[in-house]
Amino acid sequence: MMHADGFVTFGYDGDVATWAVAAYAKTSEILSDPVTKAAQMRHANTWFVGVDTLNNGPDGSIGDVPLVGPWQSHVPKLPLHPAQVSVVYNGYPQQDANESDANHRYRISRKAAHVDGLLPVGAARRRYPQELHAYILGLPLNDVATAPTVVWKGSHLIMQAALTKAIGADNPTQVDVTDIYQAARRDVFDRCEMIPLNAKPGESFLLHRFALHGTDVWDADYGPLPAEGRMIVFFRPEVSKQDQWLAADP
Repeated sequence: MMHADGFVTFGYDGDVATWAVAAYAKTSEILSDPVTKAAQMRHANTWFVGVDTLNNGPDGSIGDVPLVGPWQSHVPKLPLHPAQVSVVYNGYPQQDANESDANHRYRISRKAAHVDGLLPVGAARRRYPQELHAYILGLPLNDVATAPTVVWKGSHLIMQAALTKAIGADNPTQVDVTDIYQAARRDVFDRCEMIPLNAKPGESFLLHRFALHGTDVWDADYGPLPAEGRMIVFFRPEVSKQDQWLAADP
């Protein structure tokens, strides 16, 4: 059962810390491959996107190190995809050559706030629910107090209500939700508090699948990031049936 705020943070756990050590080693291997790194870098080389780059098992394990932790009683048991490894470097975010001024301003002022899985489709880049996630699990691999994940407290309630109204009984993947999503997002900014999720290896956080969230900018006042960057692993397993996505609990 997800917390009413739309997110839950968990304190230090030895098993999670052991997994984070293994994931850190695997991530270091990934980042040492120049081809992979070049393909995944964005925002003038200040963000390694790292979608589906961690070579974990369907249970989240890395080699013989299992993924177990305090979030398991809060979520359905689902197979896990190769995780995203999000790495932020000093200066994030810089503007890419093909990025509009408006998009860059939004990334800075609103921390690129989004609901996962609502993807731009076609030349008009209208948004459709294409990835129907059950939840979002964040696992830091080093100290993420600088450029942390941020979440808007209670935003999942606004977003879920808006999307439910827009989609109704239709197939979510076939419904253009662009306008209602943008309106709900503005409502969230007006009504909800932004919370930074500062965490260290061994700690973890769980986000509701409809929670509006993003990444804070790197702030020089906090000092430079480590050479390897700020590292967080994200798991976003998908629900087994489409109608579970809009349900209160998947």
